[in-house]
Amino acid sequence: MKKFIMSMLVVLSAVAFGAEVKEGTGLGYADDIKVAVTMDGDKIVAIEVKENSDTPGIANPAIEQLTKKVIEAQSSQVDTVAGATYTSEGFLEAVNNATGK
Repeated sequence: MKKFIMSMLVVLSAVAFGAEVKEGTGLGYADDIKVAVTMDGDKIVAIEVKENSDTPGIANPAIEQLTKKVIEAQSSQVDTVAGATYTSEGFLEAVNNATGK
């Protein structure tokens, strides 16, 4: 819950200062994964998962890791998470679709 609140504060503050929120979709293991990527110019500020039907015990930790990696790298060209390949690929596809990269 604390992480959710912190990420929402980042998103809200970024939006207040002219950042743009873009949405994208990618195919996960069970169904589509939908994300909202907050961009400040070309910089990825935050990523919020809007929809995810993949197994929570596997998908949620993978998405958490990938979110950190993508923001640090400022790119979706990061390694997938072992044991959550389809979720990883769907999440990264959704980020690509949102950012247009």
